[in-house]
Amino acid sequence: MDTGFVDLDILLTRIRHPQSKLYFLDAVKAYKAGALRGALTSAWVALVYDLIAKYRELSAMGDAATTAFLQSWDNATVAGDIAKLLQLEGSILEDATANTQVVNRIAKTHLERLREDRHLCAHPAFSAEADLFEPSPELARLHLVNAVDLVLSQEPLQGKAIFDLYDVDVQSPGFPTAYERILDYVEQRYLARVRTQNVRNFGTVLAKSLLKGVPAHWDPLHRKIIPSLVAVRERAAPAWPDLTQAIIRLIDNLEPANRPRAIAFIAAFPDLWPQLQEPTRTALQATIDNAAPATLTDYRILAGVTLPQFRVALLALIAALDREHLVNAVASHPLADLWARAVEEYKGSGSWRRSEANFSDLITPFAGRLGRQQLDELLDAVIDNGQNWDAAETDTLLLALLRNATPADRPSHDARNRFYQHIRRTRRTDKYEDVIIFLQSDGWVLPPPEPPAEDDDLAGAETPDRPDDAPKHES
Repeated sequence: MDTGFVDLDILLTRIRHPQSKLYFLDAVKAYKAGALRGALTSAWVALVYDLIAKYRELSAMGDAATTAFLQSWDNATVAGDIAKLLQLEGSILEDATANTQVVNRIAKTHLERLREDRHLCAHPAFSAEADLFEPSPELARLHLVNAVDLVLSQEPLQGKAIFDLYDVDVQSPGFPTAYERILDYVEQRYLARVRTQNVRNFGTVLAKSLLKGVPAHWDPLHRKIIPSLVAVRERAAPAWPDLTQAIIRLIDNLEPANRPRAIAFIAAFPDLWPQLQEPTRTALQATIDNAAPATLTDYRILAGVTLPQFRVALLALIAALDREHLVNAVASHPLADLWARAVEEYKGSGSWRRSEANFSDLITPFAGRLGRQQLDELLDAVIDNGQNWDAAETDTLLLALLRNATPADRPSHDARNRFYQHIRRTRRTDKYEDVIIFLQSDGWVLPPPEPPAEDDDLAGAETPDRPDDAPKHES
């Protein structure tokens, strides 16, 4: 930058913190008056004050490194410990670079020169000459511009603290679970105020978690971590190309045991597939082709069903799953391609207790993920099997699932009509009263009763009202 053309008054307008601006104004006034030593001294004061102000902002966001420095600073201030304050002031650039990463290493080099020249200006002991150091106007102006460009105009950006914050946050109940909300949350909390290099490091940590299962306590949280990494790709795009190369290297060098993880990862980031080495693609394809229900232990492999190159083999694998493996697969990730198997298993429930278990294990995990067609299929599955519609918990489980659906995804009126007519014929309207009331909440009107069929009385007799604790038929 040619600092000779920088208007110092305009430079003042770029300073974020009001008090820092006042202190830096002293430096500008001194410079214009020709007091160049005073200009550098005031610029250093403004710089240190602004770093402390940035530390306070980051500490309020939970940054442990800035909090530790401020505790020492504030304790020394209260105690009037001038020696300690001078020691902390002298080390603040190193702390801001190495510990809090508020300042990057290139900026630190320029700012160290300001600190050295300020010392030469203010302290005779720092000069071997009889006279104090007198900076040139060009050098003084360069230091003023650097102070604003590198610190005073910058947002306080998080450094290494981002990892500690995310580690605690992603395990907490306050971390969002909805996909789009995670994108917004991660952008606002972790990406908007973090340096580009730390964004890349953050993304690499997320990728390692998904691909290698480290740290281990993040492993059950992959449904939160995947959209967190998507947020890096979509909301911090300048960091993504370099991060992509690091991820490709991770996948190409992945241990065989982690290949199911890689398949799930590629399903979430399909654009990476063509960039993998050919032997890597071959190994992942063979992993899927050779998978069998009897040896299936990592159900993340099924996420690859969304990719054309894996779909046929994985659909065949899903079709061959027994109930135990199906339950485990749905628990791992309720993929859309598992729904048909799940609702079919539920539809065929052979007892009331098995019906309730099937609903809890195979249907409830899809809450909030089902569209109108799937909910129509579920209502039909309830009324097509007496073990389902007459099980004690079906009404409660069904109501909870319906409440998780958006209004646009609720069952069609035709499916509701079929459901209502069936429970009316079988005299179960009292049991499903809350479900019917909820289904009417968006304007659906109860259909008129259907004309009685010749065997209508028999239909009611097939499944008579009985207490829920009556002996259950098991098959």
